[in-house]
Amino acid sequence: MSHQTGINATSELKQFLARAKGGAIRIMKIVIRNEELVLDSFREPGHSWDKDYDQCLLPLLTPQEPCYILYRLDSQNAQGYEWIFVAWSPDHSPVRQKMMYAATRATLKKEFGGGHIKDEMFGTLEEDVCFQGYLRHMSSCSSPAPLTAAERELQQIKVTEVRFKLAEIKEQAQALQGLAFPLQEEAKRALQQLKQKRINYIQLRLDVEKETIELVHTKPTETHELPFRIPKDSPRYHFFVFKHSHQGQQQEALVFIYSMPGYTCSIKERMLYSSCKNRLLEEVERDYQLEVTKKMEIDSGDGLTEDFLYEEVHPMEHTLKQAFVKPRGPGGKRGNKRLIKGAGENGEES
Repeated sequence: MSHQTGINATSELKQFLARAKGGAIRIMKIVIRNEELVLDSFREPGHSWDKDYDQCLLPLLTPQEPCYILYRLDSQNAQGYEWIFVAWSPDHSPVRQKMMYAATRATLKKEFGGGHIKDEMFGTLEEDVCFQGYLRHMSSCSSPAPLTAAERELQQIKVTEVRFKLAEIKEQAQALQGLAFPLQEEAKRALQQLKQKRINYIQLRLDVEKETIELVHTKPTETHELPFRIPKDSPRYHFFVFKHSHQGQQQEALVFIYSMPGYTCSIKERMLYSSCKNRLLEEVERDYQLEVTKKMEIDSGDGLTEDFLYEEVHPMEHTLKQAFVKPRGPGGKRGNKRLIKGAGENGEES
């Protein structure tokens, strides 16, 4: 999964983060909602950073809900104002939430800009992240003193969370490698009709609840109509017979298109569609003797023009250039010139 969990900041949050760096914001709380990073709340500066700290930060901590907090200091570096990044993960919050926040932390830091973050803290209790807790954190960072029992416990929690997340990802990957949803009967009949050249387009979708692949429709489709067959809000599998002229002859090429419209889909859908794709293609080629000429993945149908499909089906046609042959030179002592493949621009050798 890209970006750790695949969870990214909304466009509104990105705009707010850019504005906050200018210094007008003292603190902001960021949470994960509907598998996106969103702004929960913020406050502007009231006093100096140390006087604002507990007054601004502590009311934002919810006992059983993890969150991220970015707190602006009054100091600056070459990037601008310096910030404290706080990862709040209380002990009694759900394990899944804690893992999700732990795995998405790097994504938020990258989005905000690591150069702006002076210090980073992790806390499970209020005393870990309050002003006194921050001072203790600063003291422990500046001296090689041994960790306290509480600090060792926090360190172990972080290590355990990372191991837990890695184990979960590995387990999911192993399970999804062999994932294959069966085709519903209507979908099977459609593939048989495609084999018999009775139809030229098939659209399929996953029924996540039933764990099957079902037929959406088989509307006759011309190449110029193909972009309008791609849904903008849901993933699909498409089989399309691309009829075209190549080197003076009419040809047909079966194209498989996996459309996944950005991050409007849930992470579960993205994983399932990606994992079922190869097994579906194997079944289509094995059981229905359909040879797929080109397989492609897109996020929208905007670029599915006839020229684009042609270049995908015949990728070398426009990259190979016929060598320029100079007229035969006159005879003489040097003899005739010979054309050498792969030589320079004129392809000649003395």
